Amino acid sequence: MSERIEISGFDERGRGVGNELSVRFAYPGDLIEAEVTSRKKKFAKLISLIKPSSNRQTPPCKHFGVCGGCPWQGIKYESQLKFKEGIVEELFYNCEPIIPSPEEYFYRNRMDFAFGPDYSIGLKDDKDNIINIEKCWLMSESSNSIISRIRQFISFKKLKNHRDGIMRHVVIREGRNNKNTVVNIITSDKGEFPLEDLWEELNDEVSGISWSINLSPADRSYGEIQKTFGQDHLIESLNGIKFKVPVQSFFQTNTLQAEKLLKIIEDFADLKGEESILDLYAGTGSIGLSLARKAKKVFGIEENAPAVELSRSNAELNGISNFSAVAGRVEDLLGELSNEHEVVILDPPRPGVNKKILKKLGETRPEKIIYVSCNPYTQKHDVQILKEYGYKVKRCQPIDMFPHTPHIENVISLGALS
Repeated sequence: MSERIEISGFDERGRGVGNELSVRFAYPGDLIEAEVTSRKKKFAKLISLIKPSSNRQTPPCKHFGVCGGCPWQGIKYESQLKFKEGIVEELFYNCEPIIPSPEEYFYRNRMDFAFGPDYSIGLKDDKDNIINIEKCWLMSESSNSIISRIRQFISFKKLKNHRDGIMRHVVIREGRNNKNTVVNIITSDKGEFPLEDLWEELNDEVSGISWSINLSPADRSYGEIQKTFGQDHLIESLNGIKFKVPVQSFFQTNTLQAEKLLKIIEDFADLKGEESILDLYAGTGSIGLSLARKAKKVFGIEENAPAVELSRSNAELNGISNFSAVAGRVEDLLGELSNEHEVVILDPPRPGVNKKILKKLGETRPEKIIYVSCNPYTQKHDVQILKEYGYKVKRCQPIDMFPHTPHIENVISLGALS
């Protein structure tokens, strides 16, 4: 059943909303014809544009509308920024203007692709079919070239995807400030991947290539590393700090914006040199290490043990001696949340901060809390709880880390009321 829908806004996942229905690839101002796919879940599928929004543009990517990698590519970039800034302003009020990405396209330093039938490599549509991506507008031209060469290689070697063969995923990672690229090929355990042959094909364009096996039935683009030729890690630098990033570890995917994000956090912290900083959900330590240069000491807590080891080694790599970190769930290490830390950094996953941690922060009352979030909606919920403990939002700064997607990064500075 189809109906006309006037799109008036977005839902929390960046889908157009009208008539209480959410529609992918529909934007505020559109008048559309849509097919209701689930009245219960309130979903509809775009059939045709009756009257397009003035915010629309012609997307450069030929796969737009099928591939879900960048669903806002049909919106002019200035309108994307306006929408994102408006969402944050509605949640927090009195926010500073959103900081645009220096690169509108080709900004990602990492892409994860799946192997499909007929030697295809690409991303999935909404039915989990692999779209053979000839050119991805999110990653660099050189990375697109590497993917094209891998596609030719698996076709020549007759290496089929895991339904009929072994191929599962390929991850390509690129250093932007330190020019180097590494590749990770992920397969099933049903056969040997000819890694040395691929290395001979690609070593003029990549610094290292690894082969990993994923034994899990889950659709994940990582596994147990079997073999590596060249580098098994990426080398990158952010604001003068060098990072060694293993091929399967997390790192911010928009390098230039990551540098701006770290400067925002440093600005909000306004360190004088005598502060003790507690970095919760510390990851690989990019925030903590960047702040250590102006603080007395930084202590990080991170659940992922390899990330903690990486943060320690990167501290050593940069000669930073006032940084330390431990592995464990933040809520299990509440004893570390003591009164000795004047500044607390929160950079949680999308679901937000555990309630136990918010309660402990409210009880210990650090002078400043800087909350970095990739989900302003859960951030709003957590900030409201901190307000109940006597905190006030002092500054709010959205930053666009992911153009052409609905994702919003937002930094909040909170101060304890006397």
